[in-house]
Amino acid sequence: MSDFAHLLEPIVINRNLRLRNRMVKAPQSSWFFEEDGSAGDRVVGFYEALARGGVGLSILSAITWRSDHPAGLYGALWDDRFLPGITRIVERSHAHGCPIMCQLHHSGASAMTGHGGGLPIGPSDLGPDEIPCPPPVGKPVRGLSLEEIEEDKRLYFAAAERAHAAGFDGIEVHCAHGYYLESFVSRVWNRRDDQYGCRNIENRTRLVVEIITELRRRFGPDYPIGARINGREWGANGCQTIEEAVQTAQILERAGANYISVSGYGFGPLPFRYLPDYWPYPEPEDHMKPFMDDFRGLGLLVPAAEAVKKAVKVPVIAVGRMDEVKGEAVLAQGKADLVAFGRMLWADPEFPNKVKEGRIADITRCTRCGTCEDPPAGRPRRCRVNPAFGRESELAVPENVARAEQPGKVMVVGGGPSGMEAARVAALRGHDVTLYESAPALGGKLPLACMVKGTDVEDIRSIVPYFKHQLEKLGVKLRLGTTVTADMVRAEKPDVLILGTGGLYELPAIPGVESGRVTGVNRMGRQVKLPLRIFGPELLHRLTKIFLPVGHHVVILGGRIEGLQGAAFLLKRGRTVTVLEESENIGAGIPPRYLDRLLPWLKKKNVEIISGVKYEAIVPEGLIVTDKTGATRTVKGDTYMVLTSQSPNNSILDELEGRPGAPRIIRVGSANGFEGGSLIVNAIETGRRAGLEA
Repeated sequence: MSDFAHLLEPIVINRNLRLRNRMVKAPQSSWFFEEDGSAGDRVVGFYEALARGGVGLSILSAITWRSDHPAGLYGALWDDRFLPGITRIVERSHAHGCPIMCQLHHSGASAMTGHGGGLPIGPSDLGPDEIPCPPPVGKPVRGLSLEEIEEDKRLYFAAAERAHAAGFDGIEVHCAHGYYLESFVSRVWNRRDDQYGCRNIENRTRLVVEIITELRRRFGPDYPIGARINGREWGANGCQTIEEAVQTAQILERAGANYISVSGYGFGPLPFRYLPDYWPYPEPEDHMKPFMDDFRGLGLLVPAAEAVKKAVKVPVIAVGRMDEVKGEAVLAQGKADLVAFGRMLWADPEFPNKVKEGRIADITRCTRCGTCEDPPAGRPRRCRVNPAFGRESELAVPENVARAEQPGKVMVVGGGPSGMEAARVAALRGHDVTLYESAPALGGKLPLACMVKGTDVEDIRSIVPYFKHQLEKLGVKLRLGTTVTADMVRAEKPDVLILGTGGLYELPAIPGVESGRVTGVNRMGRQVKLPLRIFGPELLHRLTKIFLPVGHHVVILGGRIEGLQGAAFLLKRGRTVTVLEESENIGAGIPPRYLDRLLPWLKKKNVEIISGVKYEAIVPEGLIVTDKTGATRTVKGDTYMVLTSQSPNNSILDELEGRPGAPRIIRVGSANGFEGGSLIVNAIETGRRAGLEA
């Protein structure tokens, strides 16, 4: 029996749109459309997975209505040629009983470029010194004439007609996040003095009202029309307050909006938009602190939704890093009528079904890592914990996944995320699976990583409990505290050997490296092994602020993800830090949106980061390095901490590969040997692929 009665309660939008529950797929852009903006198999499969997963309402996000909008990220409806693909999304959603609405979009003043590489467009001309978001995020803006606004309305309504023809159950008017329509609503962008100008809220909302009014005229009283607004804004002069958001909501309700979705937006080097997790990382900025509620991100935007809910009669959607517990509480307390989930559904599109069936332990949790927000250039988004995100046809593993044609004996060595995922998938496919782990508990280096990262922003605590539950449920045999040798493999005679043996952190081969002042991941891992078992990573994260056995000035060798996150950890514990990196690739492995906040913070904390160095020797005076100019210098410190990348642990592989009678061998995670194999996102994906190949 589910404990989430409010989340599971049906609701009717407008007069006739009945939703099976109050869980909404937030209009968060997937970036799975084709390069020209058309809908191909990838985005169709993604939205079908969401519908199959049981969400009450799906909102197809950011469908562009102007041909000048850069293609490749968003879908398009500015021409009839986009209708066939878009219609497939609607049909596949309806096939699983899920209504779907279309959010029409143009980035407007927040676009990176305008038509033909020109300036972004907005209500007013804004020069380089006037834009609220400095470069490279922000660009100078070209103000629109009245004639251009009239033409844009025509284009908007033409796209809306196509959405209606495609069978969408409604249209969401996007007036949030600094985009086209919201830039008129916001005093930050709007400096006009005409009927669309900034003198009063009626003028600033006039364009949105005209659009909603015309949509209602065209499609009749029963057709659902929603509006998404900023409930809060931060970081610039003239930001919209909650009180003004309430006024905006009331105006749009009177114009004919059937629901109000309340989001938020921040101005600055990184627009915070709909991602409250980023705001306090690595520490909250002063202008954010008044808005930080007790949840430090969880439900951060709920107070704005609650204020709107008290002022309007139409349903209100609350958003902003919600889970089922917070969502249920928001509805039960009457703070909103529906709850929108974004990354939660990216991590697990079956989330609504699992909530309905009470299978809470089976939910794959979003860890708030930011991987999905920062795919490599030219690649679609990825999810750390859901390799099938946007690749459903290739990597989806439902519980009724097709069983292996010849189930066999699978031996998995390594209980980190790659090994656990490989064991889970192989067991789902009917194999007889045994997982071996040299440590007394599952997780590999995850507990150590959790101790360093903490849980305020990124939170990886859910990964090990999820896998442990899955492996127990599937009958995977666990051999913890067992170090596997090649002779053991020969004795067990598995059909498939999956090696998730991790990587080796090696100290640089320089004189003086054996000094007592030098430590590395292996040594630190041994030091914290017992405390981690006694206290757990979360408590130990706090206890290290009281006692940490390293010197006052720490020199970190390695400026990639391990080094910079280690530097942040040490700074918050009162240490002075210097970071050295052999390459020029500072922060490699950290999602750029986190890195964009971390690097300025490290600079503010007076951390010296030196790239392009060669380590020469450790002497009593310090670490001797040669810099990129060829000059030699001595870097002084009390502790030298080696946080460089790993090399694959091939000890078992070298003894077995190519030998007579050896099983088929698949390497996963850090043992795979490719750059980035130690990142959790790559570890889980390689484990998924290994389980499917076994």
